[in-house]
Amino acid sequence: MKISKYIFFSFSLLFITKTLSAQEYIYEKRERDWKPSEVFFSADVVGLGRLISGDIQSEFQTKIDFDQFYLALDGGRSDLSSSGNGFNYSSSGYFFRVGPQANLIPYNKNRSSIFFGVNYAQSLFSDQIDYRVIQSAWGEQDLSFKNDNLTARWFEANLGIQARIFGPIYLGYTIRFKMAKKLSGEGVLEAYEIPGFGRASSSATFGFNYYIIYRLGFRDKPIPAKPRKIKVKDENDSN
Repeated sequence: MKISKYIFFSFSLLFITKTLSAQEYIYEKRERDWKPSEVFFSADVVGLGRLISGDIQSEFQTKIDFDQFYLALDGGRSDLSSSGNGFNYSSSGYFFRVGPQANLIPYNKNRSSIFFGVNYAQSLFSDQIDYRVIQSAWGEQDLSFKNDNLTARWFEANLGIQARIFGPIYLGYTIRFKMAKKLSGEGVLEAYEIPGFGRASSSATFGFNYYIIYRLGFRDKPIPAKPRKIKVKDENDSN
């Protein structure tokens, strides 16, 4: 019991000491530069890899800076197909995402970044299934069902890295947590995959993008210096 009290007292004393020490200093305010200076154009490499299986999933992103923040806009197209014993399923559509990003390392001399962002996303697509039913009395019967106007929307929380390789060329990746999905327009056929989201049966899921990026700078914008710590002047010092 005495040991636990001692540990609690030690941590409390350490916390109070750190708090008082932090109050002796403040960070100087830096001048903000909200005027845009660069645009990034990105192409997703992961989606292009699906071409091997015959599917098409292309995705592109563009974003523009405002101080250490970015406004990002993504767009893509998806044509997917799957077949099995007696059935063929296909879906086709488009999707977009839009939202802000915050650069967590705005002082990097190579203009590389680690960023956090949020997105609103929406997809417009259609799907169809054709399959063959074998019945003992009627023989074989071909059936087909489709959805022509499906709409899905969801929200995302994103974390990513963007690193300069040489000149205006960057590489980067983004991890996405997709949530609060809402799907409308389904008929008899239940949608299997939502372009830009993933499996339609999931209410939340993770996604990954690996980008090759081109930076177009159109204004000379100095890299901001890290704010300095300034010691707070004690009123007693002036007496």
